[in-house]
Amino acid sequence: MWPTIYSGFGFWDVYSWIAFFIILNALALFFRGQGRGDYKKGTEQDEIFYGGNEVPEDGDDFAVPASSAYWGFTEALKGFYTKLLDLHTGLATDYVGYMFLTAAVLMALIVL
Repeated sequence: MWPTIYSGFGFWDVYSWIAFFIILNALALFFRGQGRGDYKKGTEQDEIFYGGNEVPEDGDDFAVPASSAYWGFTEALKGFYTKLLDLHTGLATDYVGYMFLTAAVLMALIVL
């Protein structure tokens, strides 16, 4: 009824795909059926495990600022990082200029 469709990259057999999805759905239903029967939604089984501690109400209580998270990175590369901050002007025309300069250097390296 449905022929096999040949493309430039292989073939598509409709019956094979239907069989694949039937097998896939059967496996999904099998694995779903293996769940625990004593699970009760809305009880303490649904609570988030936070290392045995009480989960804070507000996320600001445990927020870490980016300056603290990347302190070692910025301190180790301080000289390079300071020069990058000097180049960071916030003007799009400067960034386009950097892009053209980088492309010119790369093209020069490729040609040479």
